[in-house]
Amino acid sequence: MGAGDGAIFTRGTAQAGAFRIPYLLGGLRRDLEPVLYLHGFGGGGRWESFQMALGTVTLTIAPQLPGWAAAAVPKGIAAVRDYAALMAQVLDAAGLDRVAVVGHSFGGWVAQYLATEHPARVTRLALIDSLGLDVPEAPTAELAALDEDAFAARAFGKLGLVATAQAYGFGAEWQNIRQGPEFERQWKGRGLVAHLAAGRYGDPALTAAMQSLRIPTLVMWGRLDGIVPLRHAELLHRWVPASTLRVLDRAGHLPIIEKPETANRLIRNFLLGIEEPLAEVSTEA
Repeated sequence: MGAGDGAIFTRGTAQAGAFRIPYLLGGLRRDLEPVLYLHGFGGGGRWESFQMALGTVTLTIAPQLPGWAAAAVPKGIAAVRDYAALMAQVLDAAGLDRVAVVGHSFGGWVAQYLATEHPARVTRLALIDSLGLDVPEAPTAELAALDEDAFAARAFGKLGLVATAQAYGFGAEWQNIRQGPEFERQWKGRGLVAHLAAGRYGDPALTAAMQSLRIPTLVMWGRLDGIVPLRHAELLHRWVPASTLRVLDRAGHLPIIEKPETANRLIRNFLLGIEEPLAEVSTEA
C-alpha cells in the first residue's frame, strides 16, 4: 500500500436512526483493523492529509457528525453520548465490526463514549486534545464565553500562516489562521459544541469509566492547548495502563493542523506499533 491508496477515497452515506450520515472511505484493507476517524470543531466532509496518511496504513472511515453541515445541534441529539450510539450504527451500516478509533477534540469526547459504552467495537484508541473529562482543577475553557479573538488565541499555538488542504484538488495552500476558512469552520463548530454542552464540558461518569479502560491508547496533546489543558492528557496517561503520551511542542488545540507531518507520523506509528523519537515531541507533560 502506498500514498496513492491513501489519497483515493469514496463518498457514502449510512442510515443511523433518523439520520443519514455522510462519510468518506479511503485506504485498503490489510492485516490492521480499520480506523474510524471522528472530527473536532472543524467538521468533516474533506479528505484531509491526516486521513490520507491513515489510508496508507488501513481502511479509514471518516463520518461527518450530524449537525456540522448546518452548524446547529439537530433534533434527536440531546447529549454527546448520542453521537457514540450513532457511530456504532454507522459501523454496522459500513460492515465494520471492530475498529481502531481516532478522535480529535469533540470527536475525542465521542470516541471515549464509544470505547467505554461499546467496548466490543473498539480495539485501540487515539485521543487528540480531547474534550470530555471532568477535571475541576483544570477545566475545559467555557467555549460560549469566548469571542473570536480569544478562541483563536486559545485554539492555536501560534497565529499566522498555516498550510491547509485545498478546497478542491490535491495539495495544500497557505492561509492566515485568523482570517481563513479553517478558522471559520473551527469557530462555527465551537458554537455547536457550546450549545450542546451547555456549560458542562466534562462528564464525571465518563471520567470514572475512562479509569477502567484497558485497551492500547495514544494520548496526543498540543502543549499550548488553551481549550483543553494539558492536565487532561496527564490524567488520561496515568489512568490508562496501556497508554502512551505524546506532547507536541509549539502546538495548541489543533496539532493535526499546526503540526500535520508530526501528528500523522505519531498516529501511524501508534497503529503500526512503531516507537521512534521525533523532534519537538515529548513523552512527558
